[in-house]
Amino acid sequence: MEADVRKPYCPPGGEAEKARIIPAEPSESAQAQADKGGPAPPHFDGFKRATQLIGEYKEYASYYMATKMDGIKSSARNIGIYAGLGIAGLMAFSALITTAVALFLIGAAMGLAHIFDPPKYWLGALIVGLAVLVLIGVGAAVGLSKANAGFRKATVDKYEQRKRWQRGQFGRDVEQAAAAKEKE
Repeated sequence: MEADVRKPYCPPGGEAEKARIIPAEPSESAQAQADKGGPAPPHFDGFKRATQLIGEYKEYASYYMATKMDGIKSSARNIGIYAGLGIAGLMAFSALITTAVALFLIGAAMGLAHIFDPPKYWLGALIVGLAVLVLIGVGAAVGLSKANAGFRKATVDKYEQRKRWQRGQFGRDVEQAAAAKEKE
């Protein structure tokens, strides 16, 4: 996109604006006309000053908005940079943990293989791999059962609290209202 050279940027109060400002005092020729009985030139000091202030404040508002937009762009750029660094760090840390676990399991498998007389590496790897899978399965089952029990308890507590509130507000709860309806 090319710059518009016909209208260069000219802040209020700049040289280009000074060149187009009409002087506040009437010129000698206008004064001479007034002395001769001709019409007096209009005096627009207040209007001229108001238009100058509007232009000035417009520039200040534009400047303020430009700085705010640049601040937002800078913040977004920083968020992107830090997100990328965080992802790269997470990948490096994951690779480190994976390598450590793999080395530990290989060492355990080799150590177990040396128990047998000639060392049977395949059997050591098989036993360690099976043990790890069993531990993962048991851990997942225990974790899920505890999580589900906690969720169920929270749900039961929430509805018990609502029934207590109902008894306090209406003198009975939803179960008591249903039982009374069935007796009718």
